[in-house]
Amino acid sequence: MKDLIIRNDMAPTVCLLYSAVEENSLRLASIVSRMTHSELYYKGRCQTKNSTVQLLHHIANVDIRWVWRIKENRIPEHIEQVYGPMTDENGQLPEPENQPELDELLKRHQHVVNELKSVCFALTEEDLHQTIFYDGNSATVRWGIWHMADHNRYHQAHIEALKKEWKQDMAKYER
Repeated sequence: MKDLIIRNDMAPTVCLLYSAVEENSLRLASIVSRMTHSELYYKGRCQTKNSTVQLLHHIANVDIRWVWRIKENRIPEHIEQVYGPMTDENGQLPEPENQPELDELLKRHQHVVNELKSVCFALTEEDLHQTIFYDGNSATVRWGIWHMADHNRYHQAHIEALKKEWKQDMAKYER
């Protein structure tokens, strides 16, 4: 039976939100777990889509920024340097440097989830109402954590569509 994990070491709503992030993280890892290198870097038939690698990098990049916003309401320079820019000079998702393998990308994402978990241990129900600022906008901490889960799930759909297209393309080449 599917359910979100309820923990006694987090405030109830914090726990629910964190569990949604954790569940989507596990689902993401399951979706990509058996993808080959060429499948991970596949950009669609016309080579115009974001690859799974770009999407995995993007999810970790966005989420670590939310963790730091929640943690300190600012993103340290060293995080900016480690995770790189959100977009490239053309406003597109950047290609991760050095063509990382799947294990490395999943480790990076798990690191983000672990960072969020450590932050969530300290959050209270009242902390969820705090305002955090991002890209000229503002949101509550509650919305920020929810957004992490939602954003992950949103890009899972893109990855599933890429996988389907890749399999169709590979089937054409095998005929």
